[in-house]
Amino acid sequence: MKKAGLMLFSFLTVCLVWATQPSLSQLQLAERNVVLLQDKAHLLPLQGLDTLRIACVSVGAPAENEFSAMLGKYMTVKSLAVNQVNVDSVANCLPQYNLTVVAVFGNQLSEKELAFIAAQNKKRDGEIVCSFANPSQWLSTVGKGTALVYAPDAEVASQQMAAQLIFGGIAAQGKLTAKLGSFKKGTGQATQAIRFKYTLPEDAGIDGKKLTTKIDSLVNDAIAQQTFPGCVVLVAKDRKVVFTKAYGYHTYLKAEGENYKRDVLNRKTEVDDLFDLASVTKVTAGCPSYLKLVDEGKINLDEKFSTYFPVLKGSNKENITVKEFLCHVGGLQAYSPFYKWAVNTDGSLNSNFVRSVPSEEFPIRISAALYARKDIGDSIYKAIAKSPLLSSYPKHKYVYSDWPFVMTPPVVEGIEHKPFEEFLQSTFYRSLGASEMMFNPWRTIPLSRIVPTELDNFFRQTQLLGYVHDEASGIMGGHSANAGLFANANDMAKLYQMYLQKGTYGGKRYFSEKTFDTFNSCPFEGEGVRRGICFDKPDMKDGKVVGHSYCSSLASPEAFGHSGYTGTVVWVDPTCNLVYVFLSNRVYPTRNNDKIVTTKIRAKVQTAIYESIISK
Repeated sequence: MKKAGLMLFSFLTVCLVWATQPSLSQLQLAERNVVLLQDKAHLLPLQGLDTLRIACVSVGAPAENEFSAMLGKYMTVKSLAVNQVNVDSVANCLPQYNLTVVAVFGNQLSEKELAFIAAQNKKRDGEIVCSFANPSQWLSTVGKGTALVYAPDAEVASQQMAAQLIFGGIAAQGKLTAKLGSFKKGTGQATQAIRFKYTLPEDAGIDGKKLTTKIDSLVNDAIAQQTFPGCVVLVAKDRKVVFTKAYGYHTYLKAEGENYKRDVLNRKTEVDDLFDLASVTKVTAGCPSYLKLVDEGKINLDEKFSTYFPVLKGSNKENITVKEFLCHVGGLQAYSPFYKWAVNTDGSLNSNFVRSVPSEEFPIRISAALYARKDIGDSIYKAIAKSPLLSSYPKHKYVYSDWPFVMTPPVVEGIEHKPFEEFLQSTFYRSLGASEMMFNPWRTIPLSRIVPTELDNFFRQTQLLGYVHDEASGIMGGHSANAGLFANANDMAKLYQMYLQKGTYGGKRYFSEKTFDTFNSCPFEGEGVRRGICFDKPDMKDGKVVGHSYCSSLASPEAFGHSGYTGTVVWVDPTCNLVYVFLSNRVYPTRNNDKIVTTKIRAKVQTAIYESIISK
C-alpha cells in the first residue's frame, strides 16, 4: 500500500505540473539543464521524418502529456502509456512503429514497468529513452545504441525542452551537475538546432503582452462583426514559433443557441484544426513543385509551357512561357465556372457529368454524395486551350488567373510519373513533418477537426466539410494546385520556414538558394507587375510598400506570400525572419461576405506583429 501511495503521489504530481504554463526563465533554465547523456548512433536530432513511424510510450504517467504533445508538434506521434495492467498489450502494438520513444516519469516503478523498459532497451538499437526522474532503477539496462536524454525534473518546461531536443528544436547543451550511475559529472553531448523552437515571444525579441493584447482585440472584434466564425493565428520569428492561438468556433450556430457539443460542425476552434487553404494552395502545393523541378533542370522557366503541357500545342497559348503563366501575365482569363457544365438551367445536376453513384465512368468523388466523370479534367484542359486570350497579350498585363495552377498537376505527373499529391507528400510534406497537410482530408481526419466552409446550394447541394470549396478544383476531385489543400497552421509554418531559409529545413536541402531567389524576384516589375513567380508580393508605390486588405504597409519589399478566397493568408518577411499564418473560414455560411476585405483584419494582425517587435 505504501508503494502504491508513492506511485499515486508521483502520478498526481506530474498531472499538477502539466497544468502550469512555464515562464521564459523556466524554459531557458530547462533548456540549459536537459542533458543528452548518450547517442553513439548519432540518432539526434531526428532526421528523415518521412521514414519514421514513432510511438511515444510514457511510463509512470498518462499517455497525453506535455512531452508527447510537444513531440506531436514536429510530426504525428502515437501516444501510449504503460502501467502494471497493460504492459503486454502495449508491447504487442509497438512492432508497427520503427522508432519508440520511452518517457520515464516515475521514481518508484513496478516490476512490470521496469521489465518493459529493459525489454525495449534490449530489443534493438536506435531507440530513445528520456528520463524525467531518477533513472537508478533501470539505467543499467540501457543499451549502447540507445539515445538517452535526462531531465532533472518533470516540470512542463523540462518536458517541452526534452522533446524539442529530440527533434532539433533546441541544441543539446546541458551537462550533468553530479555523477549519475556510470555517467560522470560534466557528461553531456552537443547537437545543433535544425527545426522550429516552440517558445514565448520574448525569446524572439517580441513584446508578448503587446502582441497578444492587440491580436486578441482585433480578432475578437472581427468575430463579433461576423467577419468569420473563427480563425487561427501563428507567428514565428527567428525560427521560433512564439504565438499560436485559436479564436471563435467552426460556425455561428452557438450564437443561435444550438447545442454545439452535439454538432460536428459547431465546435470551438482549436490550433490544430485543418482549414481549406483556397488559393494559398498555389504557393503551398504548386510553388514547391515548380521550385523543385526547376532546380533539378526538369522545367525551364523561359521554356514554353506547352512543352510540358502538350494540350496547349497548336493553340493560341502555345508560345507562352512557364514564367509568364506563373506570374499571371500570360493573357489567360481569370476564371471560368467549369462546374456549370454539371448543372442544368433548372438547377438540377447534369448526369452526363456528375452522378450520385460511383462507377468506372464516374469515379471522382467531389462531395459526400456526388461523383464526376473520369475524363472531366481532360475536358477542362481542352476548354482552357480553346479559350480566347486577353487582348493585352503579348503585352504583360497582370491578370490573376487560376488556370496555370489548374494545369499544374498533369505537368508534374508527366515529369515525375506519380500522382500529384504523392509527389508533394514524398518530396516535401512528410519530410518536413507536415503530417496533416493534404487534399481531401475527409479520407483520414475526423470531421470535427476540419473547419467547414460554404453551404453550397448551387452545385454540390451540401455543407462543404473536408471537400474543397473552389468549384474548379472540386469538380476534378480536389487534387489541384489552384485550390484544394487543407492544413493546420503549424504544418503551414514548417513549409514557409523552409522558404524563409531558402530551401532548407530540418537538416535537409530541398532546392538551391539561387532557385528560390529567382522565384522571389519580380521578373516583370518594369512593366508594373508586382508578382513574383508563384508568390504574391507587397504593392509598391514610389519605392515603398503600400498596405491593402491582406498585407501590412509595414512589410518589406522582400516579403512574399499569398491570400486565399476562404479567408486565409500567409506572409514571410526575410528582413526580420518572420512567418505569419492566418487561417479562417470567412465563406461560412456563404461567400457573400466581404468583411474580411473591408475590415482589413489580416493586414491589421500583421501590423500588430511588426509593432510588437522590440527595437534593438
